[in-house]
Amino acid sequence: MSQTIERGVYAEPRVVTDVRDCSFYHTMDLPGHGLVRGQWDLRAGIHRYLGRVPLAGKRVLDVGAASGFLTFSMESQGADVVSYDLSPEHAWDAVPFAGTDVSAYVAERREIIRKLNNGYWLSHRALASRARMAHGTIYAIPAGIGRVDVAVCGSILNHVRDPFRALESVLAFPTETVIVTDVIPRRQLALQWLGRLLGPRMTFVPDFRRQEPRDTWWVLRPELVRQFIGVLGFEDARVSWHWQPYEGRKRLLYTVVGRRTKGGPLPAPPA
Repeated sequence: MSQTIERGVYAEPRVVTDVRDCSFYHTMDLPGHGLVRGQWDLRAGIHRYLGRVPLAGKRVLDVGAASGFLTFSMESQGADVVSYDLSPEHAWDAVPFAGTDVSAYVAERREIIRKLNNGYWLSHRALASRARMAHGTIYAIPAGIGRVDVAVCGSILNHVRDPFRALESVLAFPTETVIVTDVIPRRQLALQWLGRLLGPRMTFVPDFRRQEPRDTWWVLRPELVRQFIGVLGFEDARVSWHWQPYEGRKRLLYTVVGRRTKGGPLPAPPA
């Protein structure tokens, strides 16, 4: 894909060498550091996680890159990847329970984000990655990133207050394909099968009695994701299911792969 890209939207690569000052969302094998463990271990299931979409030669936007496992996996498949995620300067979309110290929780999340950013750059250097990182919120992805062939939202929509608005921001970029992967909690499995009869739905997760969770808003069912992306011009969609290890237990996830059928991405930057 030939276009002019605004260099200023990308973060300068940083040299991070201390694993102890890093956080890893996914388990990875890193040259010089060995095995680093995260909450998810997608190493054996990455192709299912990404819907088995061919990525060689594609320009890909990885939204919510965290410590970078999806980015580096897609890069190993021959993709040119732009990673996108928060930096400590951007606040997490926290649930504002009344009577709680939201500012303290946001400060905690900033420290987690800092360590995730460190994990990304340590992995980036260890893997000799050429991926670029841009920072910001999912609602305001900078147009200077330019068009991509594929956009990936890996287990991120359940963590944002407004998932449709988030997808509207993301889907301004891909010319061909969107990949949305998310988890269905075990307690929601029966509702998922019933949901096929009831139609597209999502469940509001925060419980005011427990004041939890503070970092997750929704359980989105795949029928709803198909409707969201269809409205945004990706009407040709398929759903697949797969189990992935999370903290030693298997979790059920779905992946929705949508192909653009209507509309177009944002204009390419001027030459």
